[in-house]
Order: sequence, then C-alpha cells, then structure tokens
Amino acid sequence: MDTITGLPIPFGLAVSHDGLLVYVARDGDDSVSAIDLTKNKIIDTVPGFHAPSWPVVTPDDLDVYVVNNGNETVSVLPTPSGAYPDAGPMSGGTPVDIIGEGLGDTTAVRFGCQPAASFTILNDREILAVSPRLATDVKIDATIGQHTTRTVGRFYYHPDSVLTKISPTSGPLSGGSTLTVTGRGWITTTSVRFGSVAVTPSSVLDDKVTVTVPPAEATGPVPVTVVTRSNSYGRSTFTYVGPPGITSVNPSLGSSEGRDRVLIVGTELASTQSVTIGGAAADFGVLSDTRIAAVTPPAATLGPANVTVTTTGGTAPASGRGRS
Repeated sequence: MDTITGLPIPFGLAVSHDGLLVYVARDGDDSVSAIDLTKNKIIDTVPGFHAPSWPVVTPDDLDVYVVNNGNETVSVLPTPSGAYPDAGPMSGGTPVDIIGEGLGDTTAVRFGCQPAASFTILNDREILAVSPRLATDVKIDATIGQHTTRTVGRFYYHPDSVLTKISPTSGPLSGGSTLTVTGRGWITTTSVRFGSVAVTPSSVLDDKVTVTVPPAEATGPVPVTVVTRSNSYGRSTFTYVGPPGITSVNPSLGSSEGRDRVLIVGTELASTQSVTIGGAAADFGVLSDTRIAAVTPPAATLGPANVTVTTTGGTAPASGRGRS
C-alpha cells in the first residue's frame, strides 16, 4: 500500500475523469495539491484558498472547483500544465493529454526531434497526442502557428511491457484472492481483464501490479490481460477451480508409525496445495485431476484419522482412516 505524505489536514479529494490526477484540499495550510496517480507523487500545490474542501473536477478535466468554507466562496483552479501521462513504452503509441495555454493554433507536436504519431487539438488549452517510437526521455514541444515553438512537458520512455508471471495461477470460483503480476513496463496500467471482466488494480508499480480476482460463473482457464495506457498488453492464464471432493482413500487402514502409501480419489484435485492425515502434513504428489498419491505421517493416537485435501478451489475432508 502506497502512502502519500505532506498533506496537512486533507479535507476531500477529486479524481480526474481520465484517472491521471487527484486533487486534495489541504485545510491545514489553505492550499490544494495535484497528485500524479501514475507515480503517486505531488506535482503541484496551489495556495490562496480559505479552509478549502470537497474539490470537484469538470467533465473535460480542465478545471477544479473548490469550496472555501472560510469565506463562503468557490474558487476555480485550472489543471496544471504538462503531459498526462508522462511515461510510456519505447514502442510508442501512448495517448498523451497535453494541458497548457494558447494551444488552439498548434501546427506541430514533437517528442524530442520526432513528430508525434498523431495529435488532435481539443481546445485552446488541450491537445491529445500519441507518442512516437523512441528510446530516450524527451521534451514535448508544440509549434504555435508557423514560428513559435515552446516546451509543454516532458515524456519518459520505459521498456516495452513484459509479463514474467502471475501468482497465483488458479483460485476458487468465488474469487477474492490477490493476484500479483510481475514483469516490467506496468506503470501506466489501467486495468486487468479476466476474460471479459475488467478489474481496476489495487496497486501499480513499474515491475508489479496487484489486483483482486473477480468471481466467475464456470470453472476452467480464462485469459488474464494487463492493459496499459499505451494500449500495450501482457497476457497469461488464470484457472478457476471448483471445490474439491474426495470419494475414496485406499487403503483405509495403516500403521501408526506412518510411511504407508495411500491413493486419494476425488474431483478437482489438480491444484492441491496440501494433504493432512490426522491433522499432520503428509507428503503427496498429484497424479491427475482425480487422483493424489500420499504417504501417511506418524500418528499421534490410534484410531480414525481425518484426511483433508486443500486446493486453490477450497478444502475437502474425507471420513476417518483407521490407525493400528
């Protein structure tokens, strides 16, 4: 969990509709801070408010309205100038929202010395550009009219997104577990899809994304797709597992000294994580989705011992196994 410090008496916040910035009213020093959500860092703090609270962002993300409880007024705060997001992969293709003043007559946008893959003037304060393929960190320059060029932001290139692994790779139909995606180039991740179900990540770092697994209606594998703001993707597979069941344990009698080989037969056993006999952990090997080979541990007492199998889909008990 990330913690952002340096916000004296925060009193209300508002997230921009593009999900890139959050504005926090600071009652402690009569100011409002803008936080870059791709980095979880304060990028701008504007003073001059009076007991500010409950900021609201306009639908176009260009202005923030802030209530001044101290003098019963409302202030209008423009979005900080810059490029949002300011990072993306070397392969390009990242949509970048450029905020500034006097941009309505822009005739060219360049990332370093390369022209933007495309750009669209939305209004006098906003341009939507697409980053070109590059390999270094660059300034973003806009040419106004035919002769005036000025820097309107910076853009940082990261290696292209690479998915190394996901963990765990399976879980119950009810979902709810925390899945971790590791790799690189994930800093602009917007969602993780389980099949057609999109989930907002709970934490995003450049090398790790965590997300809560959603529930599913049917068992089986689904594609896991990590989507970034640059429309790049990383893919893997997550398998939804039904609850296990045990139909037989053979043989049903054994020595209290342990070391007996037993065959456990049931259903949904492929993702077995542990087997216990009489509450003690048993060595085991998964033979198939319906069979497990196990070796009994020493018994603490004589008599029936419960056999329990735990999988990523749940836990299944079986009737007691005799010990003599």
